[in-house]
Amino acid sequence: MTDNRSAQEARALEKRLSGRSKGRRGWRRHAAFAVSTALSELIVRLIEIGVALSVTLFAFVPVLLARLAHRLPAGKPVFSKRAVFGRSGKPLTLLSFDGLSGGMATLPWFLELFTGRIALAGTAIRDWHPAAAPEQGYISMVKPGIVSLWNVRQSSRIAHEGREATEWEYIFSKRPAYDFLLILRALPALLFSEKEASPSPLFNLLDLKIDNISMREAISMIRQSIEEQRQSAIFFVNPDCMNKSVTDRGYRKALASADHILPDGIGLVIAGKMLGTPLCENINGTDMLPFLCEMAASQKRSIYLLGGKPGVAEKAGDAIAQNHGVTIAGAMHGYFDHETESAGVIEAINRSNASILLVAFGAPLQEQWIVRHRAALRPAILMGVGGLFDFFSGNIQRAPRWMREIGLEWVYRILQEPGRMWKRYVVGNPLFLYRVMKWKVLGQSSNPENQWNSIQPSGGN
Repeated sequence: MTDNRSAQEARALEKRLSGRSKGRRGWRRHAAFAVSTALSELIVRLIEIGVALSVTLFAFVPVLLARLAHRLPAGKPVFSKRAVFGRSGKPLTLLSFDGLSGGMATLPWFLELFTGRIALAGTAIRDWHPAAAPEQGYISMVKPGIVSLWNVRQSSRIAHEGREATEWEYIFSKRPAYDFLLILRALPALLFSEKEASPSPLFNLLDLKIDNISMREAISMIRQSIEEQRQSAIFFVNPDCMNKSVTDRGYRKALASADHILPDGIGLVIAGKMLGTPLCENINGTDMLPFLCEMAASQKRSIYLLGGKPGVAEKAGDAIAQNHGVTIAGAMHGYFDHETESAGVIEAINRSNASILLVAFGAPLQEQWIVRHRAALRPAILMGVGGLFDFFSGNIQRAPRWMREIGLEWVYRILQEPGRMWKRYVVGNPLFLYRVMKWKVLGQSSNPENQWNSIQPSGGN
């Protein structure tokens, strides 16, 4: 019995050493992978053809007939052509409905799903240019799609990393399940989608002048202020801040005295769409910090963190320094007497020689504290950042990226802190949109003081 077992083990060892067993298992794994890949591609193609057939029958044909009846008698073209990058970087001509915009104009693109020249989900469709950058070569190997990660993030104005980085992220994540979820994310993102070739550099909202710029431009502006030793107070506003600015005259004056106000949150994106002033990007402090740290590290500048509960700023500072390679000049909690102890805090900040001061007391305290002590503070950049330290210290988890892409970060915040956040979002968001609509209907006054009175509630300060 023992001899037989030893003989079997010897034969198994011989197979392993000879590679026969491994070769067979490897062949089976290879075959299984090839079959599963082929099945996945077949399922994707069947889904694409099904979607193309549905869109053609129920949307493309009716619109085509209407356009033929309307355009041909007037001698106007029904379609317009657009040369774009196809698969492998080859030029591809796409037809669009001439004279229409948005999703209606691109209905003919679904016909290309039958040919397989474009995909339902893929890299972003971009205009053809014979002198494309070499680094675009691999990106072009992936089939362009009607839905793309770049377009989804652009719709919610959070494509801060830029097009190329976003495309690479998609390519490394691409698989059937990811494409399916991307298509689902694209549906709510359509609500925020709006194309504007040259958005206004200033977004006038409830008579506050908000900078309508990209993240890259905001960082460049901050770097220039530091280099020129020109002190700048930078505040962020979200719907909750805008609501507070209506009822709190002191907060409104603090915002109005800022050198730059930046738009924070999907609520501002919706407001921009309501007012016909599309936002360039949704810029909030949490998204900005990695870019700010990268710039500060490259310029050998340091950052001081002020605010939060005891220990939170220090913990956030350690994480920021470790993950972003920037020097944290100092950190202090915000639980001090702002009336009697601010002088000592300011002295500590100035001694640190920090170029950037991040204040996290929450609105409106942080903005009012910065404005009150601005003359005594030496850092070039004074920025109110709300709950940023809680996110970077790990005390509070930020919403997953996919929730931010579809504008539902506020839902995640309610689930985390329902007792504190429900009123801010469930009541505050509709109230903010109501105030925006009221302000739009009443007309945007050239006199800010009169306009402030028109939007504040009865009995407001």
